[in-house]
Amino acid sequence: MSMDDPASRTFSDSWHRVAKVRVELRSSVRAHRQTFRGDTWVMLRDTLSSDWFRVSGEAWAFVTRLSLERTIEDAWMLTLEADPDTALTQEEVVQLLGQLNLSNLLNFDRASAGASLFERYRKRRGQETKALLMGFLAIKIPLIDPDRMLQAAMPLIRFLFGPFGAVLYLALLAVAGKALIDSADSLFSQGAGLLSPGNLPLLYVGFIIAKVIHEFGHAAVCKRYGGEVHKMGVMLLIFAPMPYVDATSSWGFRSRAERMLTGAAGVIAELGVAAVAALLWANTAPGVVNAIAYNVIFVASVSSVLFNLNPLLRFDGYHMLVDFLDVPNLFQRSREQLRYLGERFLLALPNGKPAARTRTEAWLLPLYGVTSIVYWLMLMATIVFFIAGEYLDLGVALAWILGFTVVVVPLWKFLKFLSTSPRLHHYRARTVALALAVAAVILVPLSWVPMPDRIRASGVLEASAYRQLNSESPGFLVELMALPGASVRRGEPLMRLESPELLFDLRAALLQREQLLAQELRATSLSVADLLPLRHQREAVESVIAELERQRAALLVTAPIEGIWSAPDFDTGLGRWVARGAPLGAIVDPSSWRFVAVLPQVATHLFDNRVHRVELRLRGQEHLNIVAPEAKIVPFETGTLPSRALGFAGGGDIAVSSADQNGLTAVEPFFRIQAPLPIEALGDGLGLAHGRLGTIRLTLDDAPLLLQWERGVRQFLQRRFRV
Repeated sequence: MSMDDPASRTFSDSWHRVAKVRVELRSSVRAHRQTFRGDTWVMLRDTLSSDWFRVSGEAWAFVTRLSLERTIEDAWMLTLEADPDTALTQEEVVQLLGQLNLSNLLNFDRASAGASLFERYRKRRGQETKALLMGFLAIKIPLIDPDRMLQAAMPLIRFLFGPFGAVLYLALLAVAGKALIDSADSLFSQGAGLLSPGNLPLLYVGFIIAKVIHEFGHAAVCKRYGGEVHKMGVMLLIFAPMPYVDATSSWGFRSRAERMLTGAAGVIAELGVAAVAALLWANTAPGVVNAIAYNVIFVASVSSVLFNLNPLLRFDGYHMLVDFLDVPNLFQRSREQLRYLGERFLLALPNGKPAARTRTEAWLLPLYGVTSIVYWLMLMATIVFFIAGEYLDLGVALAWILGFTVVVVPLWKFLKFLSTSPRLHHYRARTVALALAVAAVILVPLSWVPMPDRIRASGVLEASAYRQLNSESPGFLVELMALPGASVRRGEPLMRLESPELLFDLRAALLQREQLLAQELRATSLSVADLLPLRHQREAVESVIAELERQRAALLVTAPIEGIWSAPDFDTGLGRWVARGAPLGAIVDPSSWRFVAVLPQVATHLFDNRVHRVELRLRGQEHLNIVAPEAKIVPFETGTLPSRALGFAGGGDIAVSSADQNGLTAVEPFFRIQAPLPIEALGDGLGLAHGRLGTIRLTLDDAPLLLQWERGVRQFLQRRFRV
């Protein structure tokens, strides 16, 4: 610890204000001794408010000597006499008393003139109000005291959370898991309507069922190990009611295993409910019961993994991690450590006190702090996008709340720190100047310095002159008569298909024609009146035969022109079914090539920029950089892809319509980019194949990074929400 640290000084400038005050712990405070990483700590709990406060062994030695019969100075002198090496300094005593008083754990002698120093009630209520507003309006309303009910249910609780209950629980999970695996297709398909308006009431019912059992799980295990549970009620989270239980008395358990099991009990109970719901869902017909069971499965499983078990959020997983690592108050101390690092290395403030007490905590606290902040931001953004996809107005409102919480509030706190913090009394001008300098170093390059601006798009290599071949008759590919890449002449066979169904239909039509001819011959001598209708029937059958013969002839695919045969999709496609109209390949002219790429319609900024350089790389030959002389952006929207391989159906990254079996119709319109590739500019060693995929990169006018990022976010939102 630095000698400049106020807490390290034996004497304090504020000592005269508290030395004669008489104070003691409130009678409602209970102490629980615990050990963290070999150090003894004491957990103080106010049984009236259920608030907790943690003090070190040295601080507890001082607190135990506080009494209304002696002054604070007398109590401090007693600790000095008992153990001068570990006794608190005067500055540490002042800080400790202020924190205890702010937590409403102290009782003052009314005659003490210094008791008004702390103004504890006003400050505490102010902090609670701020915490309420910043906690997304999380309001807890206690309704019942479940302690007696839990005490009466102790035999059942001991059975359920005992060895035999554990065996039954694992068996239940195994049976439910098998039921879900057997019905996996229905399980995932039913999730498509999870947020539909008709399912929202059932989803909330499932949520309430799962969370009530979750909270009872915490309460039951807490009671089993000797804790007290006196509060159960409703918490309004953004005005949405949900159950809660106060099982914080488990924080006082000496056994780490008991504390961890209490933290995990909610998830254990919730997964048990999910298992029962899974069996109910798998064995019931569609209806209200089936729908509620499905919603319980979703809530109890997904919410447990994303929220309750996740140690990066302050739910059950966080408390389990704290006990596992023996690092109490991990969340708050991680932020204090980040604040300390920022003040020390960015603002160069002296007298900072790190939250880390060991070398392990020195890297663990900032790592957890950064990770939890990033995860929280990602989770909140995911939730906002998910909700906005179904209810745009609600998603926009939540986005504003998130932006206010993440940007405006921290910035306001930082400005308030710079302007009013007593710590900056002697360094305020220097700190403000340094903060402005750091902000300038970050913002000026991002907002003013032009940086290379490039845009990438997926595309396909095409011959400038080619004849596309499509299947005129469906069938199975049985023979490739010309290898892809070979030079072919007009009329040369390329591939052969077979269609047993077509041959069967042709034979049936031929037999029908023979039958009609026989009937015509008979009608000539017996019934002349029937001759004309029979002749019309025969002519119709002969038209069918002609069409079937044409389709049979089309099973042998021949080259319509001279050129290079390109069919990359059929290299290893023997035996595959080829639908009617499916693309087979192309006959290309290898003397001239072009690259055709597709760009989302939101990228309209291309029309306001000058393209300075056009580069492309082909798949499988990424090490070769091809420079095109120019790129032409077609200013008309289209929806038909130049190649099936660019869409999802062909392994590309462009969403295609499910109604198009050929996979060529994109979900959203796009612009085409065409880059001519003269043969002399391609160089040697480049394998050209019509239909080969690649990526084109256009270098535009330089622009600041902030402008590029803003444009990227705006385009993403336009594509995501069609606005």
